[in-house]
Amino acid sequence: MNSKKRKGSKRLEKAMRIARLVLFFLQIITAAALIVETMIFAILPGKYVLVMIMGLCFAALLSFLLLTVSKKRRDMIIGCIWALLWILICVLAVVLYLEPARKSLKKVTNKEATETIHVTGISVLVRKDDKAQKLEETNGYVYGIQTSEDYAFSLGAYEYIAKMSGMNISVKEFEYYDNLAQALINKEIDAMIADTSYLEMLNEYSEGFSGNYRILSELDVESEIPKSDISVTPTPTEFEVMPTIDPDNPDITPEPGGEKDPTGAPEKPTPTPIVQKTPMPDRGEFSVTEDYFIVYISGIDCYGSIDARSRSDVNILMVVNPTTGKIQMVTVPRDSYVPLAGFGGGSYDKLTHAGLYGVKTSMNTLDNLFGIKTDYYVRVNFSSVEKFVDLLGGVDIYSPIAFTSHDGQNTFTAGWNHVNGKRALSFARERYAFQGGDFQRGKNQMDLIKAVFGKMTSTAALTNFPNLMSQVSNNFQTNMTMDQLTALCRMQLDRGISWSIDTYAVTASGGNAFCYSYKGSKLYVAYLNSESVKEAASKMRAVMEGR
Repeated sequence: MNSKKRKGSKRLEKAMRIARLVLFFLQIITAAALIVETMIFAILPGKYVLVMIMGLCFAALLSFLLLTVSKKRRDMIIGCIWALLWILICVLAVVLYLEPARKSLKKVTNKEATETIHVTGISVLVRKDDKAQKLEETNGYVYGIQTSEDYAFSLGAYEYIAKMSGMNISVKEFEYYDNLAQALINKEIDAMIADTSYLEMLNEYSEGFSGNYRILSELDVESEIPKSDISVTPTPTEFEVMPTIDPDNPDITPEPGGEKDPTGAPEKPTPTPIVQKTPMPDRGEFSVTEDYFIVYISGIDCYGSIDARSRSDVNILMVVNPTTGKIQMVTVPRDSYVPLAGFGGGSYDKLTHAGLYGVKTSMNTLDNLFGIKTDYYVRVNFSSVEKFVDLLGGVDIYSPIAFTSHDGQNTFTAGWNHVNGKRALSFARERYAFQGGDFQRGKNQMDLIKAVFGKMTSTAALTNFPNLMSQVSNNFQTNMTMDQLTALCRMQLDRGISWSIDTYAVTASGGNAFCYSYKGSKLYVAYLNSESVKEAASKMRAVMEGR
């Protein structure tokens, strides 16, 4: 009997010893996996990785001593708990942190998808008091579509509705969106089909349209972003600008409908040469941690998916020099009257409308304006601003004056204000509260970027950067590669650069002119001040040249 007990005891002891060894080797394997994944992801500097390896080695050594060397039962139990804890830590770090982070960064850096495909929303609109509540109830309606923009989409949507069971509808075509909108309001048609990205333009520009229609149905269509509407992108000759109307107050960009509404302003600016006629040539390969680079920040005016076709209401160029630790930001008014790169043979339009033709059109338009070559873009929308600021725990922004937002929802004091995502977005979007209108809004947007950048470059935020990206991956796009983003994080963690950020807002004067993307009526535009354009270009070049 005792012999059987001893044999059973030995078998149990042997099994426990094997279990402890398995546990120890599992700890080694998971630690090795974490080290490999960390080195592949390459977001941490070498010294951080070395500290992590030393910590994992110490944890493994302690497990070895407790599980295999010590004969005390208590030590073995502690060793098992210790090993299990580290196995769990390593597995969670890989599964919940590194792998999702890598997928998120891959998503936001999907250059091909960002530059070739956008989502075009097609909306069916009726008058606000129309009795129809769904498409099936529009039987017998006269539908209106326009022929100058997205005709194929509008016609396709009409044909789709016409084929619905029991539908008997007709169509009336209009050359321009403004004519189409007015026809709906004036009851010449019963419903209209429009590109959703044009609704805000119609709200802003078409008289009596805003607030008098209702969206009956919406359809999202993936479409290819056109590279141009001509075979060769024209090289602009001399960009047309005009001096600021008010020399004593050059920072004012008048807003339509306000006290400074320039109804008598010249309809065409006086031709004046600017910096240079063509952008800089491509400089080939360079390092984002050693050489300067230029980023275009585009803020589109919508919530939800970042793939949506939309105007670019925020247009900021950021020149970054990692060697000198200097950054120059330049904001250009959304209403700037500039020749579009690649569309309409260089026809003039508002800068904000360039976003309708893809982020590369906006970049190339600005490159032509300043004579530079923008390397990267970052595309964000309302949702990404709110999420990002909230994930950072809010930011501190400075307001030169006390004001209340146009919707009355947010109030800001003169001086420093701590804001969450919603308040940050309100601060960045407001223009009606300022005499400078869009000019002051541009300054505020740069101040918000400075605040976000300052918090993002902290060690705590950088080590959590992958998690931040995973949270905003649906609302953030860039053509920077994953290796470049991780290299910048690694550089900041390693060097701890104290960045010097300068901001500059290009000035302009208000007027009225025809625009390429909104044909049929004149719109409020901003004629850029030639000297201000030159000054902005000079400031950017100074940082590029390390001065």
